[in-house]
Amino acid sequence: YILCTAFSTTSALTDWSSVFYSVIYTSVPTIVVGIFDKDLSHRTLLEYPKLYMAGHRQESYNLHLFWLTMIDTLWQSLVLFYVPLLTYSNGPVDIWSIGSLWTISVVVLVNVHLAMDVHRWVLFIHLATWGSIVITYICLVILDSIPRYPNY
Repeated sequence: YILCTAFSTTSALTDWSSVFYSVIYTSVPTIVVGIFDKDLSHRTLLEYPKLYMAGHRQESYNLHLFWLTMIDTLWQSLVLFYVPLLTYSNGPVDIWSIGSLWTISVVVLVNVHLAMDVHRWVLFIHLATWGSIVITYICLVILDSIPRYPNY
């Protein structure tokens, strides 16, 4: 974004959108999945301590997978940034509206990506993951209807 704005300090997101993104839209589903998603039961892990050795031998996560994840992240960020920007570049859409679209796109992407890694779906994970996307829409509509904010 900074390259497209010639290194200016303008932002396409309102302050509240940035705060809600960090605190509500993406952190709550991640925390809930971290608490409730279990690929193996507590009893199984205690009975078979050798299961922990895969982590020590870097079988599950290694340098190759790290760089693959970095390339995938770069690709996703380029698509999420340029597709809306180029789609609406000649239209009457202002930077704040594009910022709202970017917020929704990123929240959907983050939560769908998180959902692909869930091993065991429970009610709380469903509520946090899909509820976060719904809450994003609701919050953006509320923020965009306040006359003091740029998206009004």
